[in-house]
Formats: sequence, C-alpha cells, structure tokens
Amino acid sequence: MCSTHGERLARLTKAIDDLASEGLSGLPPEAWAERVAGIWSLVEGLDPEIARRRTRYSTPES
Repeated sequence: MCSTHGERLARLTKAIDDLASEGLSGLPPEAWAERVAGIWSLVEGLDPEIARRRTRYSTPES
C-alpha cells in the first residue's frame, strides 16, 4: 500500500514539529542522529532526486 504525497508530507511535518517541540537537550548523540536520519528518510521519500544527489556526498573520514 502506497501513501499519498500528502500523507508523506504530513508525516514529515509531524516529525519536524515533534522534534522542535521536544528539543534535543538531554538526548544522547545517537538518539539525535537517529531522529534526524528519520526526518531525512521522509524527505527522500518525498523527493527521490534528493536521495539520488545525496549519494554524491560523503562525510570526511576521521
């Protein structure tokens, strides 16, 4: 079952609103990264071109 564009946008909006209302203070870095990654996953679901372009970027190795 596929969700509509509107439903996906509503999930993204809710995820951003939830994170904004809860804040990041007190969250361990792993939880913060997981929340942000989840939001990016929702963004990529709305715009596959973003997902395609993101693969061209990488993080510098430490």
